[in-house]
Amino acid sequence: MTSAFCPAHITCFFRPVITDSILKSGSRGVGIRLTAGTTVHIDEIRGNTKVLINGKADDAKITRHVLEHMAQDRCFEVDVESSLPLGQGFGMSAAGAVAAALCLAEITGKSRDEAFEAAHTAEVVCGGGLGDVAGLMHEGDVPKRVKEGLPPFGRVVGQNISFERMTLVVLGQKLSTAGVLGDNSKLKRICEAGDAAMDDFPDHATKELLFKISNRFSSEAGVRGPEVAEAMKILSENGIRSSMCMLGNSIFTDASYEEVRAVLGDDKIIFSASSTDKPASVIRKA
Repeated sequence: MTSAFCPAHITCFFRPVITDSILKSGSRGVGIRLTAGTTVHIDEIRGNTKVLINGKADDAKITRHVLEHMAQDRCFEVDVESSLPLGQGFGMSAAGAVAAALCLAEITGKSRDEAFEAAHTAEVVCGGGLGDVAGLMHEGDVPKRVKEGLPPFGRVVGQNISFERMTLVVLGQKLSTAGVLGDNSKLKRICEAGDAAMDDFPDHATKELLFKISNRFSSEAGVRGPEVAEAMKILSENGIRSSMCMLGNSIFTDASYEEVRAVLGDDKIIFSASSTDKPASVIRKA
């Protein structure tokens, strides 16, 4: 069995860019890499490929696209363990794709760059996050994607920001990134808000500005749902800053788990993490 771990990646704000080239497509934006993430275990088997996500059989189209890209005509049993929910803006599909691709690179003798290329391609083709893989390829706590696409076509730079503690709150049903970006009117608003956010967020900005720009983006882009808006309002009234995770019915804050639960109540799904500069990596070799 070969295993790999990849951090989660929150996008705070973004500007999608789709071109004729998959590797040059992606998004500009700013994100946060988390200690929470996804672990993938892969065994080569005879017969048909099987993919489990948190113990349940799944179509897992992004993972299967990675398998086909990296090892066509070979079959595997894939066990994906995600420590955060999918579809809530935590970059879990990208984390799973990267971890799976790193396992397959180890199995097939391909390079780390080829693994990230396979993961990015799967995300773009299958409607996952556009910039998560580029953000995860960079080994900084808060990567800023200044040029869209996977490096070396894209460009990602680190910021002098890190979070010793972060609290993540899930407030509603998951969102489909492809569904949101497939709506032309929503896409136009997101692009305009994303351009403004990137213009106003300099290199080596502060945490305060990160929250400010992120909150302005989610408002101007029209992506903030009622549950998210209400939770952010309640937290703000209690002196706690927070922002929406793109794209999910979820928020992040640098307040403690205990502070957030005391304000929002015991019925919310809450996770603790911190930011990280650790790379995605193979943690077990067959």
